[in-house]
Amino acid sequence: MNTKEICRALVFGIGDYFRKNNFQKAVIGLSGGIDSSVACALAAKALGGKNVMAILMPDLEVTSKESTRDAEDLARKLKIEYEIIEINDFLASFEKINKKLKLKKDIFAIANAKARARMMILYYFVNSSNALVIGTSDKSEIALGYTTKYGDNASDILVLGDLWKSEVIGLGKYLGVPGNILRKKPSAELIAGQTAEKELGAQYKILDKILKMYIEENKSIDGIIKIGFNRKIVHSVAERIRLNEHKRRAAMILRVSERSFHGMEWRMPVTNGFRG
Repeated sequence: MNTKEICRALVFGIGDYFRKNNFQKAVIGLSGGIDSSVACALAAKALGGKNVMAILMPDLEVTSKESTRDAEDLARKLKIEYEIIEINDFLASFEKINKKLKLKKDIFAIANAKARARMMILYYFVNSSNALVIGTSDKSEIALGYTTKYGDNASDILVLGDLWKSEVIGLGKYLGVPGNILRKKPSAELIAGQTAEKELGAQYKILDKILKMYIEENKSIDGIIKIGFNRKIVHSVAERIRLNEHKRRAAMILRVSERSFHGMEWRMPVTNGFRG
């Protein structure tokens, strides 16, 4: 990985996309984690700090004070404007919805609601400010489906979408992202005590190696296991890729056609290249 060249290409790509679409300003949800920190640094480098707005959206019951502090420190380091908007008032409305619809409390449904509430705040901002949303999901998360539909996987431009998590960390070092962010265990902080690697079953440095072989080198599951990787982890990775294909597709369009046998046909939108 030529980090310098990748950085140059991403900075150029961001600037080119904004120019061609006649936008100057960007907004990003800054969490204090590695992905949003690197994406924010790239955006500031491409567009200039005065054109980037960071919005910190902590859940006061789950988000650590360290994460908020790290996000604030990075925004000041990059000389970009930032605001803090707690999402707890948004979440309170779901308690009323649960009662109204007679739903049981589901921590995963609430976790996804948090991600979507944050994206709603970002898009409210851009619609009011003639800006675009910078996405923060990386290639590892996208491949494994470790994202929320219409939540953190919604954006106008995914600047890290072709970089594995380990590559994002390397890019972060190159860009001067603070060490405490680089060393932090990846976590969406949607559920108390949650870390990505605990939920996914392995460290990203292992997951990325398996993902590269399975997706980029087209190696079989058995072939990867024979190299020496844990059978359970390899099968888990392949299964996650298969089961989460729907997260990598646009919504299915049912098309009406006189040529189809029963008067209707359905077509699947083109995938982004992952198997499954």
